[in-house]
Amino acid sequence: MMDLGLKDKVAVIMGGTSGVGLKTAEMFLQEGAKVAVCGRNTERKEKAYQHLLKYGEPDSIFAATCDVTNKDDVNDFINHTSSYFEGINILVNAAGQSVMGYFFDVTDEQWQEQIKLKYFAIIYAIKAVHPYLVKQGGGRIININATLAKEPERHMIATAATRAGLLNLSKTLSQELAPDNILVNSVSLGLIRTDQWERRRMLNAPDIKADEYYADLAKKRNIPLGRVGEAEEVASVILFLASTRASYVSGSTIETAGALGKAL
Repeated sequence: MMDLGLKDKVAVIMGGTSGVGLKTAEMFLQEGAKVAVCGRNTERKEKAYQHLLKYGEPDSIFAATCDVTNKDDVNDFINHTSSYFEGINILVNAAGQSVMGYFFDVTDEQWQEQIKLKYFAIIYAIKAVHPYLVKQGGGRIININATLAKEPERHMIATAATRAGLLNLSKTLSQELAPDNILVNSVSLGLIRTDQWERRRMLNAPDIKADEYYADLAKKRNIPLGRVGEAEEVASVILFLASTRASYVSGSTIETAGALGKAL
């Protein structure tokens, strides 16, 4: 088994109470790391904490309710995490939610929500965690993005536009934070089977079995690998970027999309 050098490292996962974020927390614990996860929903946070206890000891897990678009909430969460674990090494910005709609269908409020979630949530988290990473002599920041950032779709204009901005922000920060030995990278997702997609399935096709639904979805979206991705496959890429094996990787975007898309 390849040693990723993550034992006793502290990973903060914004939006880590479900989907890719939760799977990432689970896999960090399996590598011997300590994790802090947060989410807006208290019930989901408690459920996530109980789930993570299957993979790590209570003193290696910190879970809190936090609105990632609220600066005070984010600062409190990061500060409490650092106090609990006596330091932070890794930040994963995994909170995200898409908005479906063409330009004239998307409301001003929805635009503002996407900007808060795709820009300010990341800005708040990075500003809050930066002093702690510097204190440790460096660290990792991994921003979860989407293939929409490079190859937009008209029916998801608000999400695509803000994703593109996040890609630019990540690249710029990789250069600005390099003197602090902080590596900044992106993981760009295609169609991944997550809680968000499950909610869409239950809303739009509750009578269709999950495997049939996702097989049909992969066919409709022309995914070259012929299937929808799994959260574990994304988490594996995140762990690599957080590991000692990726010590010279910064400013990069790794697409985890089954060869979906044509953008370079």
